[in-house]
Amino acid sequence: MELRDIPQVKSIDRQAFPTVWPPPPLQRDIANRSASLLVVVIPNGNGILDSEIPKTLPHPQSKLEGFIRRLLPSWIPNGRSGSLQSPEPVLGYVSIWTMGSDAHITAIAVDKTHQREGVGELLLIGTVISSLDRDLDCVTLEVRESNKAAQHLYLKYGFDYVGVRKNYYRDNHENALIMTTKPIASPDYQRLFHQLTSTHKKRWGYDWNL
Repeated sequence: MELRDIPQVKSIDRQAFPTVWPPPPLQRDIANRSASLLVVVIPNGNGILDSEIPKTLPHPQSKLEGFIRRLLPSWIPNGRSGSLQSPEPVLGYVSIWTMGSDAHITAIAVDKTHQREGVGELLLIGTVISSLDRDLDCVTLEVRESNKAAQHLYLKYGFDYVGVRKNYYRDNHENALIMTTKPIASPDYQRLFHQLTSTHKKRWGYDWNL
């Protein structure tokens, strides 16, 4: 995420978390070394090749995290290209905080008009890659007890239920389920992750490499 992305990210955040106040201090978090904020964007034009990745990307600490920091899908959904804002419409974002040896997802959200297009899964993939790049052991998060669709995605990516936070959500006092992965650098998890990312890439046609 860059400073220019903040207005769009705030709009997505309001859609996804209308009862959460105050909104996240994104400008401060971008500069926080303990945080990693990733966005999925559509670059200008009808697609992107590896050789066409914009040369104005930031220069973070490592090549791997630099590539995944701005996740660039290689398609524009049919019929929508004329309505896209410029530059680089943001489809979704994820906020990740380093807590000890774990990566903690504090927020993950996708624009309503781009849901069910593989964007949320791509953000989860980016989270794992960024966490590996930071030498973190596991990825953890909280999810609403009623959010079965999100839980299904997390279970697919090797998250397990490890606890409950009672009355966690302020709007309706719903419980949060705590979910975490096994060590993401382990051979077993790497085999699962490679299989899932390959399937995602084939299904959605993203032109990116792990």
